[in-house]
Amino acid sequence: MNERVTTSVVLYGEIDSFDSKKWLEFYNYIVRFATSINLAPNYMGVSGVSIKSSKISSLKRIEKKLYTSLANNEEISSVSIYNLPADFEIAAFDYNLYISRTNRLKHSHIIVTLSSEIFEKVEYMGLKEDLKNFIDFKEGKIFRLSNLESPSIYASKANDPSRFKTLEVIYEF
Repeated sequence: MNERVTTSVVLYGEIDSFDSKKWLEFYNYIVRFATSINLAPNYMGVSGVSIKSSKISSLKRIEKKLYTSLANNEEISSVSIYNLPADFEIAAFDYNLYISRTNRLKHSHIIVTLSSEIFEKVEYMGLKEDLKNFIDFKEGKIFRLSNLESPSIYASKANDPSRFKTLEVIYEF
């Protein structure tokens, strides 16, 4: 597990657990986005009524369950996708790409995290605007943070920002 600087876009607001159409649109959007930057998703985590595993699984293994759950209009509380290298050890630190939409936490949010080198090549203002389609947007930010300090923990607002030694907030909106 190597330390590297990541850049994230996080949007906060309300997310409707029962809006199957919006969950499907989000999923299709993030798969297209990830593929467009040559980081096609290969792992996914889903939390919902009939998908209760908190573990991530290969995309091929869980994607059909997600589609079935959405077709049945079941409640979904979180969808996360990853692009992980073949030799990854810990998904939470070794990912090339992490995208999540969740309302399982106190602060519902969408987060997109990439290595800073890749992020610099992304048209992130367009990405930010696109992501607003999937949340009742209230506020957001773009920030840099070491992958070992876990951008998703920072985004969840679980710890005071002063606890993150490498945190650099680039833009608040």
